Amino acid sequence: MADNARLEGLARALRAVQRIPKAMREARTETLHEWADATRTAAEERAPVRTGALENALDHDVLEQYGRAEVGIWKEDVLEYAMYVEKGTSSMPDQPYLVPAFNEQRPKVTRTYRAAFRRHMRTE
Repeated sequence: MADNARLEGLARALRAVQRIPKAMREARTETLHEWADATRTAAEERAPVRTGALENALDHDVLEQYGRAEVGIWKEDVLEYAMYVEKGTSSMPDQPYLVPAFNEQRPKVTRTYRAAFRRHMRTE
């Protein structure tokens, strides 16, 4: 009887171990999407608004196959202006909005990933 219980427990443990890679990938993807969206939103909230072009140009992209997320501005007509606002010029003080957004969201990534991983391990 005890041997049967041990075998059932071992089989359950092996199934859980087999679910780990998939749960890790799904948790990573979920975390990247959440981080990118939160960082973009935080940057939009910080971006100085004169015409709204800077705020509207902020975007994010998640490259799931590489496990990478990007947040920034890719519109050519706004890119140079965005850099001047973030870093300042000799005639304009810096008004950082993107770097502070990254720094604000960075500490949340590990917690978000761990929670997502636990969720994905329970769902199968």
